[in-house]
Amino acid sequence: MGGIRPFVEADIPRVARLHRTVFKTDVRVDSAGLESYHAYFTRVFLDHPARDASLPSLVCQEDGGRIVGFLGVVPLRMTMNGRRYQAAITSQFIVDPTTQVGLMAVRLAKAFLEGPQDLSISDGANDTSRRIWEGLGGTTALLRSLYWTRPLRPARLGLSVMGGRARLAPLAMAARPVASIVDVLATRIRHSHFHQSKPVAAAGTDRIEETVLAYLPQFAQRGSLRVEYDETTLRWLLNQVRLRKANGELHTGVVRNAQRIIGWYFYCLDRDRIASVLQIVADPSATRDVIDHLFYSASEHGAIAATGRLEPRYLQTLSDAYCLLHRRGPWVLLNSKRSELVRSFETGDAFFSRLDGEWCLGF
Repeated sequence: MGGIRPFVEADIPRVARLHRTVFKTDVRVDSAGLESYHAYFTRVFLDHPARDASLPSLVCQEDGGRIVGFLGVVPLRMTMNGRRYQAAITSQFIVDPTTQVGLMAVRLAKAFLEGPQDLSISDGANDTSRRIWEGLGGTTALLRSLYWTRPLRPARLGLSVMGGRARLAPLAMAARPVASIVDVLATRIRHSHFHQSKPVAAAGTDRIEETVLAYLPQFAQRGSLRVEYDETTLRWLLNQVRLRKANGELHTGVVRNAQRIIGWYFYCLDRDRIASVLQIVADPSATRDVIDHLFYSASEHGAIAATGRLEPRYLQTLSDAYCLLHRRGPWVLLNSKRSELVRSFETGDAFFSRLDGEWCLGF
């Protein structure tokens, strides 16, 4: 049966081949492909600035030495009520399809959940991972597993959906000129749900890293669980986002009102012109101003829609801004012996965004 042990640098070639087999990545396993994998696994799972020897990534190895499973683990420092907690994020949960997949997956997940961390988080989980996690005592944060989408150019968004279906693609192509006219009308007519006007709040010239470090403790409600950033870790995260070129260009915005910082946002604009929102943080009294600024910025950069994972504190504001709520995966999974940590996610008191989780840790 082999066993579970910490992941080390010498494992990278074998884990890379397993990753390519399971996820069917287009990186060929030649010298260039292996170098890309080596850089990725080293940067994310071995040289992360918050690395902790007590929270290693894990491999499942057979008695003959063959690696048949991998579970990436990234430490995350969090704080609540002045007390610090050690959280851990999972990423790249892979098992060799030629082996006993269910058994190996359970063993890897169990070894991780039995680690020393105060809180375990998987926010990129599929249905299989969810069943394993819940079977081992974990819970699913159902509300945080919802997503929202705000159409910015509704006609072109509809054509984009049609273009992904073979039978409708020719019709979508033919309708493009009409869609452009419809979108102009929809976004300029004042009483339209899709109307876009320059927001009252202004874009600040403040450096985004300095703003997050200085203002997140102020904007987080007292007693809220939040990620504890430092300059090194935050810059590492943003660099990791920029390295994921397939997800598009990173855009950031610091929002001011009457010379006062009221919030900020991060989003990536991909080749399909979808703005994937990674984080929104706003003063509770100015949430709509920050979200309106985000939508205006994305629209000005050519986005046809903005989408993100639901954070319960913004539910009413997103609804008022005509966002659509939907379940399209992945799941947000939690596990902790400290009930107050899990409860903070369920009540919406936790400041935990896609910027903090598995989205930024992908290959």
